[in-house]
Amino acid sequence: MQRATYDRMLQLYSCYGAREFGKLCQKLLAITYRVRFRHVVERGVQGVDVDAADGQEKYSTEVKTTVDDAIIFGDKDVAGLAARRADGYVPLLGVLRLSPLSDWLIGDAEHLAAGRLELENLRPYRRRDLEDFIRPQFAAVLEEHFDVTISGAQGALDNVLRRLGIEQPES
Repeated sequence: MQRATYDRMLQLYSCYGAREFGKLCQKLLAITYRVRFRHVVERGVQGVDVDAADGQEKYSTEVKTTVDDAIIFGDKDVAGLAARRADGYVPLLGVLRLSPLSDWLIGDAEHLAAGRLELENLRPYRRRDLEDFIRPQFAAVLEEHFDVTISGAQGALDNVLRRLGIEQPES
């Protein structure tokens, strides 16, 4: 992660706290997916966090953020991804660890079990093709939308999502 990107992420985390920071990252990831995918859905309330599809390429991503070396991957996360898989989506786990030397880890979640997952143990599941797309694009998206995000939080990003044609189901 570039230093400027980390500094902005740290400002968001300091301003809004862990829970809101996670929601903001989820919305920023949805905007990032929109750069490449025509159809993007961001679920702020219920279900798998972000779907991204373009033709036969379809991904469903459960998003987690942490300052630790592990995340909790819940039963509802596993069930939600399984339901999206039934609709033809590849299940993914997207993890952003807030640390100067960290970046997005995007992994195949098809065979992950619920529980506490150590980030180091997720490395064999990595989808480097998606990470290579997301990392620079996410930095650019954060740069472009940082001011509105720091001042307006989720509501401001929801406006950006609508403007970009990203679906946001209510339930």
